[in-house]
Amino acid sequence: MIKPKVLIVGKANVGKSTLFNRIIGEKKSIVHDLPGVTRDFVYGETEWDGVSFTVIDTCGIFENAQSYIEEKQKSLIFQSREEAALILFVVDGRNGLTSEDFYIADNLKRYSNKVILVANKAENYDKFEIEVKPELYSLGFGDIIPVSAEHNRNITELLDEIVNFLVKHELTSFIEDAEQTSEEIIKVAIVGRPNVGKSSLFNSIIGIERALVSEIPGTTRDSIDYEVEIEGQKFSFIDTAGLRKKSTVSYGSIEMFSISRSIRAIERSDVVVLVVDALEGITRQDKSIIGLAEDRGKASVIVFNKWDLVKNKQQKKEEFLSSIDKEFFFVNYSPIVFTSAAKKWGIDELIASIEEANRSRNKRIQTSLLNAALERYIMASPPPIKKGKRIKFYYAAQVGIRPPVFVFYTNLPNDVPKYYQQGLRNMIRNYVDPFIGSPIFLKFKESKPSRKKSDIKGKIQSSKK
Repeated sequence: MIKPKVLIVGKANVGKSTLFNRIIGEKKSIVHDLPGVTRDFVYGETEWDGVSFTVIDTCGIFENAQSYIEEKQKSLIFQSREEAALILFVVDGRNGLTSEDFYIADNLKRYSNKVILVANKAENYDKFEIEVKPELYSLGFGDIIPVSAEHNRNITELLDEIVNFLVKHELTSFIEDAEQTSEEIIKVAIVGRPNVGKSSLFNSIIGIERALVSEIPGTTRDSIDYEVEIEGQKFSFIDTAGLRKKSTVSYGSIEMFSISRSIRAIERSDVVVLVVDALEGITRQDKSIIGLAEDRGKASVIVFNKWDLVKNKQQKKEEFLSSIDKEFFFVNYSPIVFTSAAKKWGIDELIASIEEANRSRNKRIQTSLLNAALERYIMASPPPIKKGKRIKFYYAAQVGIRPPVFVFYTNLPNDVPKYYQQGLRNMIRNYVDPFIGSPIFLKFKESKPSRKKSDIKGKIQSSKK
């Protein structure tokens, strides 16, 4: 069952993101004193009293939008009223109402049967009851729930009201087995430099406009999650802010928090989709970003977006494919997809590549196949001599998945050179399984040969004669 959506709306700087973070129990939305920090929809999952639901944080609504972005934000929020099971209309419980509150109230009147009016920043309860609360009734939504998200006051009462509403209207989605759910859903982080089309690609995949798209670099600030099912497979797509060079980001800035969110999105994903601007080609920053994914053991897919704008497509495609081994040699196992988010080109191929990369990251292989390949590789490329001794490999085994991890038992585990380690990785991909889209990690442990392990050892020794 799809979880009911609880939409948080209100004017700027009334503490919507703080309330969102408090409800879901983690600091997911960016919180800052400046109004208008949140630009995109931010999704979070939570449960209360056995009932699970999705909470959606939104940007502040401005009565008189001063820019294209503010107007677009407002339009997206108002479009979401229909699909929300419940709307939390957040107002300032400390300073009272403004014309923007009445403007928002007018736009919610049609949905008043599913609106809960929440007065945030009401930590001074006596003042709220005497000076502020009577005014709030003029909005026309009945009872008011005073809370202080910052000080964690009355949040449980708000959660009770949310759950009571969902149960009363039969909109509940009870918690499923967590392990089963996590295995079914492929978590995908869409990453890249600013303005390469990540949000447009995100919207093309999920089929509805959720991420704010404009020509202004850095429009996305938060990481945006959205669950979707495609031909029976569930995905959780995460659109992220563009990752810039550290030298261009000032400490304590909103952009710094956005970068932190993007890195966290990579860390909690299964597959990372790196979006490259096909008009600009691969940059040093692209290599840094995909390097983060590989270091953290994530599967990856490389997307060249804006393909509809490229001239001499066949020639350009050959150039990109030939440059992968040079520029992205450390992730040359990643599938390459050419897309146009604007025209929805390549979306099916991208989804297929994501699924293949995820399968590779979860794949296990037989120990016998691995050791047969190791024997074959050592016969062709004998290990080097270190400290006056020949490095010997006795056997190998896969010990982990997500990502695949292989242990090689050897007499000199700390002396296997980098080039030979890479050779062993290539051996696995060439002789056992290509593990398309997934990194593979190697470990080396000290071991002495036993009778059962003597087969590989004996053939290694015979290959040296």
